[in-house]
Amino acid sequence: MTAVVHGDRAPTAIVLAAGVSRRMGRPATPKSMLPLTDDEGGVTFLERHVAILRELGVAQVHVVVAESASDACPRLDGTNIVVNPFDTSATGSTLSLLCALRSDDVPSDTGVLVTDADIVYERALMRWVIEHCDRSRVFVSPNHAGDDEEVAVYGPNASSPRLIGKGLPTEMTAGLDLLGESLGMIHVAVGDRDLLRATAEWLAGWPPDRGYGFSKEMSEHEEIWQYGFTTSRMSAAVVPDDLLCSECDTPEDYRFVREDLFPRILARDAASARSSA
Repeated sequence: MTAVVHGDRAPTAIVLAAGVSRRMGRPATPKSMLPLTDDEGGVTFLERHVAILRELGVAQVHVVVAESASDACPRLDGTNIVVNPFDTSATGSTLSLLCALRSDDVPSDTGVLVTDADIVYERALMRWVIEHCDRSRVFVSPNHAGDDEEVAVYGPNASSPRLIGKGLPTEMTAGLDLLGESLGMIHVAVGDRDLLRATAEWLAGWPPDRGYGFSKEMSEHEEIWQYGFTTSRMSAAVVPDDLLCSECDTPEDYRFVREDLFPRILARDAASARSSA
């Protein structure tokens, strides 16, 4: 398969997989390691995610996991496991991201593609994302359900996003367009790497040193992108509306992925492979 490489080097991927999956009922198996089908031994969220990243030219994929899940996480080709030593039931995803950014194993001379682990998408979507890693961007889908659990992005246009968050009231978003729902895929250009780490450390600190953000060690990574919007260092990129993707937060989401969405994604992937053969 032809790799997608932006510029001289493909971005390095950081996959955030250390959450405790509260809305999934905290399953014994980490959410990212659940199978995407009902078949025993079927491909998991994480296995598929890593495989697509690697196929599309991402040489290094760093997966951040909780200490309790480090033994269960598969050692996949081209993948480095970064262990988050903190209590992930009482800390947020910003600290997980910092664990990777502070690791000697993560190169500092490439852009980074930060992604959640509980996402499933057709291969063409990730190809589109990597092809648009020309600057720091939050990738959003124009298809949204409109519920308060969506991480929505608002702004006058994709070049100038203003707000990112869940449940934003109309009083805050007045005069702004809803650009879409964040896909949990964010590219940070190499020139913004120092800013990324400095913002994350300012927000969350590094226990026992506390940060200055409102949520401190509970800070989620979306707060970083909000400051990127505020300082005009980040834009949004709206993916084509016909590309299939979804996150998985609840048991109902998981059932929908297994029974409906993933079979359609596989069919789309197969059709795309045939047309390019």
